[in-house]
Amino acid sequence: MERLWKWRKDTVIANVLHNDRNDITQAIARLVEYIHERPEEVLQRLRCAA
Repeated sequence: MERLWKWRKDTVIANVLHNDRNDITQAIARLVEYIHERPEEVLQRLRCAA
């Protein structure tokens, strides 16, 4: 879980200037969509798969 939170922080929040809450929400939604579309890649990135 911690690796997922770090990935979210690195991808959505760190070094990114968002215009408003909606912009942040959309960025998080894109990450969640990516996670759902590519579960094997996500597991590898999080070091949860062989």
